[in-house]
Amino acid sequence: MTDSGLNQRLRQRSRRSGLMIGVSMALTLMLCVGAFTIIFARLEPIVSDFVGQGDIVLPTPVPTQPPVPTEPPVATEPPAEGEETPTSGGDNQTNSNGSISPNAFVPDFQTDAGRSVNLRPGPGISSGEPIVAVPNGAPLMFLGDEEQTSDPTADDMNPDQVWMRFRTQDGEEGWIREIDVIEYQP
Repeated sequence: MTDSGLNQRLRQRSRRSGLMIGVSMALTLMLCVGAFTIIFARLEPIVSDFVGQGDIVLPTPVPTQPPVPTEPPVATEPPAEGEETPTSGGDNQTNSNGSISPNAFVPDFQTDAGRSVNLRPGPGISSGEPIVAVPNGAPLMFLGDEEQTSDPTADDMNPDQVWMRFRTQDGEEGWIREIDVIEYQP
């Protein structure tokens, strides 16, 4: 014997249960999406050095030209005190006495993060928008400035980071974290 009233009540209950399961799944999905958005917004300042940003333009590689043969330096009298030493033309930027001028690009570090690294206007992620993204392995000239910053957005393992000031081959100057560079290897 079957009770038709009982079967009808059971079907109504199963419809209500299915509706409640669907509503709870939709709410859970919305909660996960909202939590992900909040977490990503909080992590964006930290991961901006690791993840490329759309408005950063990578520098185009400059084709290298073979060196132009130069004449050997001619022995001249040293300049008088206070007189500037003239520089010879060309990319080497050497003085007439054979020494390298202060504006010459002499790489002593290179990026080594396995990815491009942001060159920043100041030491720290919060110093402003990146100047340019420096590709992995790009040569850098250290400008002698180091600064340790306490970044509130840094991870717990490395809250105090050392930043170093560099010049790129393109003449851009800015700051990169010490952990993102190694000594230059030609």
